[in-house]
Amino acid sequence: MEISKILNKKWLSLTTKKSIIYNTIIEVFLKEKKIDIKKYLISIKKVWNIFLVKTNKPIINTELYLLNEKIKKESLEKLKKIWFKFIDFDIKYK
Repeated sequence: MEISKILNKKWLSLTTKKSIIYNTIIEVFLKEKKIDIKKYLISIKKVWNIFLVKTNKPIINTELYLLNEKIKKESLEKLKKIWFKFIDFDIKYK
């Protein structure tokens, strides 16, 4: 439980969540499409309960929307493993 207390600090919590989502996007895309998209991901921002993922290729956004359910599911599983009490969230790509 000590990990959850440390991670629940606001800035550390947000950074950890964004990192988990970022890594999950890369893993799922690599597993499903066999393409490494690290160079196309620009940023991840959180607005309310939505994570905005910015890329520099519109075709990547389209592919990410197709894989969105897998990305959300795996991200939630990873967040639960480190004891984040997380309500439903959404991921948008632009």
